[in-house]
Amino acid sequence: MNALQKPKISAYSVVAFFCAALVVVLIAYPLVRMLWNTVLGGNLQQGLSVVMQPWFGQVFLNTAIVVGISTAFAVAIGGSLAWINQRTDAGMGAVGGLMPIIPLLIPNVAMSIGWVFIAAPRVGFLNGWLATLPDWMSFQVNIYSWAGMIFIYTINGVPYVYLIAAAAFRNMDPALEEASRINGAGIWRTFWKVSLPSVKPALVSSALLLTITSIGIYSIPAVIGTTAKIDVLTTRIVYLLNREFPPRMPEAQMIGVIILILVGVLWWVQGRWAGKGQFATVGGRATGGGKLEMGRWKWPARTLTLIYLACTSILPLAALAVVALQPFWSPRINPAIFSLNNFNQALFVNGMAVSSIRNSLFYSSIGALIAMGIAVVIAIYTAERKNLFGKGLDTAIKSSAAIPNLILGVGFLIAFAGAPFYLSGTAMILILAFVVMYISPGSIAATSAITQIGRDLREAARINGASEGRMVRRVILPLAMPGFIGGWAIVFVHMMGDLSAAALLAGITNPVVGFAILSIWEAGTFGVLAAFSMMLCLINIFVIAAMFGLGRLIAKR
Repeated sequence: MNALQKPKISAYSVVAFFCAALVVVLIAYPLVRMLWNTVLGGNLQQGLSVVMQPWFGQVFLNTAIVVGISTAFAVAIGGSLAWINQRTDAGMGAVGGLMPIIPLLIPNVAMSIGWVFIAAPRVGFLNGWLATLPDWMSFQVNIYSWAGMIFIYTINGVPYVYLIAAAAFRNMDPALEEASRINGAGIWRTFWKVSLPSVKPALVSSALLLTITSIGIYSIPAVIGTTAKIDVLTTRIVYLLNREFPPRMPEAQMIGVIILILVGVLWWVQGRWAGKGQFATVGGRATGGGKLEMGRWKWPARTLTLIYLACTSILPLAALAVVALQPFWSPRINPAIFSLNNFNQALFVNGMAVSSIRNSLFYSSIGALIAMGIAVVIAIYTAERKNLFGKGLDTAIKSSAAIPNLILGVGFLIAFAGAPFYLSGTAMILILAFVVMYISPGSIAATSAITQIGRDLREAARINGASEGRMVRRVILPLAMPGFIGGWAIVFVHMMGDLSAAALLAGITNPVVGFAILSIWEAGTFGVLAAFSMMLCLINIFVIAAMFGLGRLIAKR
């Protein structure tokens, strides 16, 4: 080829660029509008007044306490579970590896409501059982408390830590631990002195991700914090926009800007820390090797995994099921009075509940399809081009993970609800918000699916004269389709259980599941709420099972 001839730009490159550009615009435009309105739009003085409000300092402190303590606990628990399952003989194989991430399939709002039914004062099932104990043994627990709120935040955050820490432990050189044991160190000394330092970067990264995620959570404080009178930044934003009349938009925008600044500072600190390289590195021979023998600690370690699964999945779902079958919420469980009336109310009588399920199924299906379509296009492009442009596209598609969902929701409300788009309360604004908020896990799933395809297969297709489009259709899509389907299911589950977009962008005329849950919760019809939440969990479990089953069926063909 002539040295002066310009390299040919393929049609696929153009498509990949426009997909990434669309996502960047949908992320940047709302945030820029929010910053512009706050700083340069004449609302700066009114926005700054929020910092001088008597409640602001307490709300900020509440957020720091809940997020800080729960993140520390989640890192400790998630890191321990990852070490148990990946590096010791206390792991339970594939089952043990799946257990800590099962809660990701259950919306955190459903888990929070389940624990309300378990540990609410006087009427919670746990308190009902404790009341039957002798006086000298009897006590009560209260989910509507600091301890209760931190507990829910913690168990919600463990899967995020586990996924990152498990990958780090899995790639760790086992020779490091073996050398420690040969030199006489016990199991716990090896854990503290060798295993943990080796994955310290992963634990710090997981703590950063979890902190950002926890700052932006609305569902847990909406269910637990409002009754406990523990106000955090996200509940205050929603209060200013939905509970004040007229809505106090400048103050809500300023809180959103403050959260964005906090997130930026966290990323800067993490970057500076990682750049210093002051942590143990993994080297030596390839991964594999024997697992550490736990001895008498083997079954206590396995019990920790089972307790976590019970706290995040089994107990909340059981509580939801019981309340859904009771005619009224009572700590006394009497199967003789169980009925399906609450399910009938949620499915056929409560008009908003029925509409919200129908809308959420449609919006989540379309949103997940769009998000995965864009994620697949970018993942294929970056897999074929290991250059700076490819890395830039990959970073762009995953950048929404660095921004709390509620802040994105505020940005969408400011940018698209009014002039010149007038999308307030429409399906379009909800689907676009869903795509931006939850495209990141879809991108991760798409990238993972493509990396499982050997590069030699792709190169063989090109050697045989296949164009890029033909290679994608005939090689990549058939082999990676099970992973893409799994990614669609994960994105769908996230969208179905969303409360961040629902709280700000949905309405009575166009409700989604999150909006309906908040409305039913405020109305106090707990039986219908339990039935509705149980249906949401069952829908998610069915979709996950069906999609992964479909993926396995395709993989066998």
